[in-house]
Amino acid sequence: MNDLKQQVAALPHLAVNGRPHLSYQAVTDKVAALLFPDLPGSQIDAAAYQHILETADSLCRELGYQDVIRLTPPNVALSQMGLYWCQSDPSTTPDGVLCEDESQVHVIKGPGRMDMIQAGHLHDVRLHQWGLDEVTRQHFKIPVLASDSVLALMERAVASAWPNDYKGLWHDLLGMCITGGQDNGRNERHFTVIIRGLERRYWQFKAQLRRDESEAPFLYIGLADETWPDAEPFDEPATAPPDVQVKQPYFTLGHVVMTPGVAALGIDVLPYLNRHAHKDWAELDGHDRRANEQAIKQGGRILSAYDVPLADGETERIWVITEADRSSTCLLLPNEY
Repeated sequence: MNDLKQQVAALPHLAVNGRPHLSYQAVTDKVAALLFPDLPGSQIDAAAYQHILETADSLCRELGYQDVIRLTPPNVALSQMGLYWCQSDPSTTPDGVLCEDESQVHVIKGPGRMDMIQAGHLHDVRLHQWGLDEVTRQHFKIPVLASDSVLALMERAVASAWPNDYKGLWHDLLGMCITGGQDNGRNERHFTVIIRGLERRYWQFKAQLRRDESEAPFLYIGLADETWPDAEPFDEPATAPPDVQVKQPYFTLGHVVMTPGVAALGIDVLPYLNRHAHKDWAELDGHDRRANEQAIKQGGRILSAYDVPLADGETERIWVITEADRSSTCLLLPNEY
């Protein structure tokens, strides 16, 4: 048992925020190989597997690893996601050597889009309307963005004859991102998800760990075969018949978010985004309309204003603003500007 303990202690550890971590899978594999050297993994029965887990638990606790936690970005790279034993003493490694804090320090320019999403000051439009915020928080500690292609695919799956729902699809997609697939470097992962009700069952996705303009981390998920990093046009239906000409938007919307004030209105914001992208400026005067036309040609912020009908017969004005670099579009109330 001492020999087994020494071999577990010698496994590579991962230092995160000054605390050493041991891969749960690596420990389990090491214990299984030493306890049952002649037995293939596929032949280990339930009793043997339980013995492996209990032995691994006992050894890790003797080495000072008291807790099992899940590490996800931004604490680790995509390729290092998974369960880890965490040492309770933050100052030493299993060998008593001071461990190095491998966390990176980034210069923060101010609250970025991802920071504001994380704090609840902004909402990702379609994910919020579909009620997927909580599903995301169950899997990741950072915001997760889906490309327009992924969102269109989910819409098609829910509209199909198969009883799909948005939360179930998003849960499966994020779950497979964590547990399956193949890593392409530290911050990119390819994985497959089964989606029923469409023309095929197996769909390949790609996840990348990225940072926004303020260096706040987020995970971006798209179809593996779509063009990266640009997404498909926002309003292009994925199932448009070949003889139907879809009018292309005049500019890209980027990541679409909305303030809690707009979210509280309970309206479908997608038609207003579509009008915005097709130069329907609605309530703007001539000066602002000319400014928008100039911004489309030369770069600059683009603003639309819409009077939205509410259930009580009243209206509420909302603004739609696309940033000059076309990285994002925000829906907000004028008093939230």
